[in-house]
Amino acid sequence: MTVPVSRGSNPLRDPDDRRLNRLAGPSALVIFGVTGDLSRKKLMPAVYDLANRGLLPPGFALVGFARRDWEDQDFAQVVYDAVKQHARTPFREETWAQLLQGIRFVSGEFGDPDAFLRLRETVEKLDVERGTMGNHAYYLSIPPNQFPLVAQQL
Repeated sequence: MTVPVSRGSNPLRDPDDRRLNRLAGPSALVIFGVTGDLSRKKLMPAVYDLANRGLLPPGFALVGFARRDWEDQDFAQVVYDAVKQHARTPFREETWAQLLQGIRFVSGEFGDPDAFLRLRETVEKLDVERGTMGNHAYYLSIPPNQFPLVAQQL
């Protein structure tokens, strides 16, 4: 037996109220050049602040891409330190624990096809583990002359 599904209306919501909280579904943010000052002082703390305010979905993932020879936990420590030092909202262990589940790191050079293969494998795993289903955004915190190379690799 099939049940017809239709869009209903919420009787508790005022149709004139345009402040509807719009929370995206599970997604991943991939930051290239994640070891730089912009990432450490602004981007990573901003991601934490969004999570702390309940504006990121539980399935959110943060992927760092840089030349450092790090594992996921090394990158997580860098994110933790950046958040503790630069976040604008108070630190909460429960927010950090949720964010930590989606933190990944991919080591590589912008011109290395193998590094981008590892990145692809990482985000495909996140599609399964975190439910991101291909919903990935890429932030290029890198010199502008490197944009074409990274865009081509993607």
